[in-house]
Amino acid sequence: MTMQALSCEKCGVGVLVEKFSPAHTSIQWESDTSECPLISRSGSAPGDHGRECSALRDSIDRAVARRVLTESHIELPVGPKLPRLH
Repeated sequence: MTMQALSCEKCGVGVLVEKFSPAHTSIQWESDTSECPLISRSGSAPGDHGRECSALRDSIDRAVARRVLTESHIELPVGPKLPRLH
């Protein structure tokens, strides 16, 4: 699966998203994160990995619930298909 375009429902800032599971989401910003009003108000420095927008997270969760954004599932090998280290 590839990244899917999504805009924040609150401010409209666009991102590319790949949702692997309920707990794992990969986000690529299409613009600088300072364009997000919630992140710019947080006072975090650019490049700070703690920079997160709760409105964007909610937009992603709602898009998954409405099936606008699909969750890709990684199937891990099991049993005899499991690679073995030699």
